[in-house]
Amino acid sequence: MKNSEKSIEFEKWLESIGGLENGWFTDKPPITSRGFFSIGDGWLDLTRELIEKSISLGWDKQILQVKEKFGGLRFYTNSAPNEVHDLISEYEKKSYKTCEECGEPGDVRSGSWVRTLCDNHYKLSNENKQ
Repeated sequence: MKNSEKSIEFEKWLESIGGLENGWFTDKPPITSRGFFSIGDGWLDLTRELIEKSISLGWDKQILQVKEKFGGLRFYTNSAPNEVHDLISEYEKKSYKTCEECGEPGDVRSGSWVRTLCDNHYKLSNENKQ
Protein backbone atom coordinates (compact mmCIF):
# COMPACT_ATOMS: atom_id res chain seq x y z
CA MET A 1 0.00 0.00 0.00
CA LYS A 2 1.37 3.42 -0.92
CA ASN A 3 1.95 5.88 1.89
CA SER A 4 -0.64 8.28 0.52
CA GLU A 5 -3.17 5.45 0.52
CA LYS A 6 -2.30 4.76 4.18
CA SER A 7 -2.99 8.40 5.01
CA ILE A 8 -6.33 8.35 3.19
CA GLU A 9 -7.31 5.10 4.90
CA PHE A 10 -6.31 6.52 8.29
CA GLU A 11 -8.44 9.64 7.75
CA LYS A 12 -11.44 7.55 6.72
CA TRP A 13 -10.99 5.48 9.87
CA LEU A 14 -10.78 8.65 12.02
CA GLU A 15 -14.03 9.86 10.47
CA SER A 16 -15.66 6.47 11.12
CA ILE A 17 -14.96 6.76 14.86
CA GLY A 18 -16.17 10.36 15.00
CA GLY A 19 -12.63 11.76 15.14
CA LEU A 20 -10.64 12.64 18.23
CA GLU A 21 -11.27 15.57 20.54
CA ASN A 22 -8.68 18.34 20.57
CA GLY A 23 -7.50 18.42 24.19
CA TRP A 24 -6.24 21.99 23.90
CA PHE A 25 -9.29 23.45 22.18
CA THR A 26 -12.37 21.42 23.08
CA ASP A 27 -14.63 23.84 21.16
CA LYS A 28 -12.94 22.87 17.85
CA PRO A 29 -14.40 20.24 15.52
CA PRO A 30 -13.21 16.63 15.94
CA ILE A 31 -9.77 15.79 14.60
CA THR A 32 -10.15 13.74 11.44
CA SER A 33 -7.11 14.99 9.52
CA ARG A 34 -3.91 13.03 9.05
CA GLY A 35 -2.11 16.37 9.33
CA PHE A 36 -2.60 16.45 13.11
CA PHE A 37 -0.29 13.42 13.45
CA SER A 38 3.37 14.45 13.14
CA ILE A 39 4.60 10.94 12.36
CA GLY A 40 5.51 8.97 9.27
CA ASP A 41 2.95 6.77 7.56
CA GLY A 42 4.74 3.67 8.85
CA TRP A 43 3.43 4.35 12.35
CA LEU A 44 -0.20 4.92 11.37
CA ASP A 45 -1.13 1.28 12.00
CA LEU A 46 0.51 1.40 15.45
CA THR A 47 -1.33 4.63 16.22
CA ARG A 48 -4.66 3.23 15.06
CA GLU A 49 -4.23 0.12 17.23
CA LEU A 50 -3.27 2.30 20.19
CA ILE A 51 -6.32 4.52 19.73
CA GLU A 52 -8.71 1.56 19.33
CA LYS A 53 -7.38 -0.21 22.42
CA SER A 54 -7.37 3.02 24.43
CA ILE A 55 -11.00 3.72 23.58
CA SER A 56 -11.92 0.18 24.63
CA LEU A 57 -10.26 0.89 28.00
CA GLY A 58 -12.38 3.98 28.59
CA TRP A 59 -10.25 6.76 27.10
CA ASP A 60 -12.35 9.82 26.22
CA LYS A 61 -10.55 10.40 22.88
CA GLN A 62 -9.12 13.72 24.07
CA ILE A 63 -5.69 14.12 22.44
CA LEU A 64 -3.05 16.81 22.84
CA GLN A 65 -0.32 15.73 20.42
CA VAL A 66 1.02 12.76 18.45
CA LYS A 67 4.58 13.05 17.18
CA GLU A 68 8.00 11.48 16.76
CA LYS A 69 10.64 12.37 19.32
CA PHE A 70 14.13 10.86 19.65
CA GLY A 71 13.14 8.10 17.23
CA GLY A 72 9.99 7.04 19.10
CA LEU A 73 6.26 7.60 19.01
CA ARG A 74 4.88 10.12 21.49
CA PHE A 75 1.15 10.10 22.24
CA TYR A 76 -0.03 12.80 24.64
CA THR A 77 -3.49 12.87 26.25
CA ASN A 78 -5.14 15.12 28.84
CA SER A 79 -6.25 12.32 31.10
CA ALA A 80 -6.77 8.62 30.73
CA PRO A 81 -7.10 5.52 32.90
CA ASN A 82 -3.81 4.03 34.14
CA GLU A 83 -4.28 1.10 31.75
CA VAL A 84 -4.20 3.54 28.83
CA HIS A 85 -0.94 5.08 30.05
CA ASP A 86 0.52 1.57 30.26
CA LEU A 87 -0.69 0.91 26.72
CA ILE A 88 0.86 4.16 25.48
CA SER A 89 4.21 3.07 26.97
CA GLU A 90 3.87 -0.32 25.25
CA TYR A 91 3.26 1.30 21.86
CA GLU A 92 6.10 3.77 22.34
CA LYS A 93 8.39 0.75 22.83
CA LYS A 94 6.96 -0.93 19.71
CA SER A 95 7.71 2.19 17.68
CA TYR A 96 11.43 1.78 18.38
CA LYS A 97 11.28 -1.47 16.39
CA THR A 98 9.03 -0.23 13.56
CA CYS A 99 10.17 1.83 10.56
CA GLU A 100 8.44 5.18 10.73
CA GLU A 101 8.32 5.37 6.93
CA CYS A 102 6.89 1.98 5.94
CA GLY A 103 5.93 0.02 9.08
CA GLU A 104 8.42 -2.81 8.47
CA PRO A 105 10.83 -3.89 11.23
CA GLY A 106 13.33 -1.12 11.93
CA ASP A 107 16.06 0.07 14.25
CA VAL A 108 16.83 3.38 15.91
CA ARG A 109 19.31 5.19 13.67
CA SER A 110 21.43 8.15 14.71
CA GLY A 111 22.55 10.88 12.38
CA SER A 112 21.55 14.49 12.14
CA TRP A 113 18.18 13.27 13.50
CA VAL A 114 17.36 10.15 15.54
CA ARG A 115 14.79 8.06 13.65
CA THR A 116 13.58 4.50 13.60
CA LEU A 117 14.00 3.14 10.08
CA CYS A 118 14.28 -0.15 8.23
CA ASP A 119 17.53 -0.85 6.35
CA ASN A 120 16.03 0.34 3.05
CA HIS A 121 14.75 3.70 4.35
CA TYR A 122 17.96 4.27 6.30
CA LYS A 123 19.93 3.74 3.09
CA LEU A 124 17.59 6.06 1.18
CA SER A 125 17.90 8.76 3.85
CA ASN A 126 21.70 8.61 3.63
CA GLU A 127 21.64 8.75 -0.18
CA ASN A 128 19.45 11.87 -0.04
CA LYS A 129 22.04 13.64 2.13
CA GLN A 130 24.75 13.31 -0.52
